[in-house]
Amino acid sequence: MPRQHTDLFAEARPDKKVAKMPLPGVVREYLTFYAEGRGHTARAKQLDTDKFLEFLKRYKRAKEIEHLTVGDWDLSATQRFVDESLRVGEAPTTVSRRLATLKHMGRVLSERIPGFVNPARDVKPPRIQPRKPKSIRAMEVNEIRTKAASSRAEKNSFNRCRNETLLNLLLDTGLRADEIRTLKMNQLGDKLDWIRQVRTKGRLYRDVYITTEMRASLQEYLTARARELARFFPKLNASVDATLPLFISSYGASASDLKSFELSPKSVWRAIRSFSVDTKLHPHLLRHTYATNLLDDSRDIRLVAQALGHSDVRITMRYTERGNEEVAEALEKVRKSEKQKK
Repeated sequence: MPRQHTDLFAEARPDKKVAKMPLPGVVREYLTFYAEGRGHTARAKQLDTDKFLEFLKRYKRAKEIEHLTVGDWDLSATQRFVDESLRVGEAPTTVSRRLATLKHMGRVLSERIPGFVNPARDVKPPRIQPRKPKSIRAMEVNEIRTKAASSRAEKNSFNRCRNETLLNLLLDTGLRADEIRTLKMNQLGDKLDWIRQVRTKGRLYRDVYITTEMRASLQEYLTARARELARFFPKLNASVDATLPLFISSYGASASDLKSFELSPKSVWRAIRSFSVDTKLHPHLLRHTYATNLLDDSRDIRLVAQALGHSDVRITMRYTERGNEEVAEALEKVRKSEKQKK
């Protein structure tokens, strides 16, 4: 955790009683570092810890959440939280995510606080049959691209050019919404072939390849982007441009505040959703589509893991799962083949 947020943990020296530390304060310190911003992951972690603190208040019969201490969080409380969440009807996937948040928080605290033992370490998540992430078929992808191109043809504004390029780059690279939203110009290679040092959810960095087919439309967007920025910067310094986002928003932007040119998370979602045809689109669905197509074409799970920025190939393995319809279709083919042999 960053130094500016370690005051609370400084109290937890070996000669202090860790159990007496205020748990809500410890949780806030964790969220400050691992759940900053308004992204999906940050909101999920905040919700998960809120749910757990509410449960723990009832379970320990505390008058207020602020009265809870680190000592109140133990293995039995964590296990009861999982059991209670399932009992009231929360989806096993949601409960697993909540437990994963607690496990991660416990691991972080055990590394930071002498004498602290992760209370969630040995709690097992509910067993869930893995499902292949939803993706969209090639025919619908073509329809989506056509819709984006038609929208731009109707009114060739900067925003429509940007949104079409945003859509196509997501399909071309499999980037996450926040990864593409926060890209800076200095990460883009001179030949438009690579995006350098893309920060992943796990705080790792990877280089992302841009295909040859995508580069022409990206160059066209960059020309439109330069014209748009000229409205704010009559003479844009190259060093300033390098720190500006690749995908800019001019709504409410000001040359005196470079951060004002950054797209909001909602803007990215709205842009992608506007191109929906049969399926309601969102950026992560495009990522799933990219991963599914890459795996189908390459049959190389490690290549897909590297392209997606997964630190653990087991996360990528879910793309190898098959849905019920695919299983049924395969079994029907086997049965027909058996009959033909007879």
